[in-house]
Amino acid sequence: MGLTSVDDELFLLLVRDFNQVAVYSTNDYQLLRHLNVPGYEPHHTSDMTSCVRRKCLHMSDFRKRCIHRYALDSNATSKWPVSSYPFSLSVTPNGNLLVACHNPKQLVELSAESGKQVRAISLQKDIKYLWHGIQLANGQFVVCHGDSLQRVCMVDDDGRVTRSYGGKRGSGDGELSRLRDLRDLAVDEDSQLIFVSDCYDNRVVVLRLQFVRYIRDGIRWPRQLHLDQTTRRLYVGQVKGAIVMQL
Repeated sequence: MGLTSVDDELFLLLVRDFNQVAVYSTNDYQLLRHLNVPGYEPHHTSDMTSCVRRKCLHMSDFRKRCIHRYALDSNATSKWPVSSYPFSLSVTPNGNLLVACHNPKQLVELSAESGKQVRAISLQKDIKYLWHGIQLANGQFVVCHGDSLQRVCMVDDDGRVTRSYGGKRGSGDGELSRLRDLRDLAVDEDSQLIFVSDCYDNRVVVLRLQFVRYIRDGIRWPRQLHLDQTTRRLYVGQVKGAIVMQL
């Protein structure tokens, strides 16, 4: 489930049909309130991200093939249709929404203003199970995917892999996840380090498309990652609870 922050509040997406978003203070991590998103039924494939510039949340709805938008200043909600099945979400450097989609496997960019599709990038065939995608400050895209190959890949505007890390499943150096789950990515805009949640190996892998280091302390079944660029905090959502790391 999704994990994101806006200003001094942390938002956690819950698997339920009412009051789906829990809001915590980033000062003391006390629960402040819940947000209700009418008509939204999140499940284990759902994700959430935020646009700090526009003070809104975006939540993916795989079953209804849409994105739910929640405006934090007015509590207004809206739905943006997606041409394929939306999975994970991120925000591009220019503020648009980037959606990792299944059937077909695409990165779909939606306008932050209207929700209309800006472009769709079809990914090459050996990217079997797309988990997440992000766009770097230089315009390139990074995706993580699983199946017989577990990789983090840099792809160009035509969806072709130009660099990758990983390969066959495993938990050793140069390998990612002995099972299919590679859930989430986060990127540090300053250093361009890429953080990968390696769920079944109980670690976060830090890359520059080459191995940098592991983060293991306190990590247990990591699924979601969110890096607050302002506070330099890495939030790691786990199967039970979440932990916070100061970078």
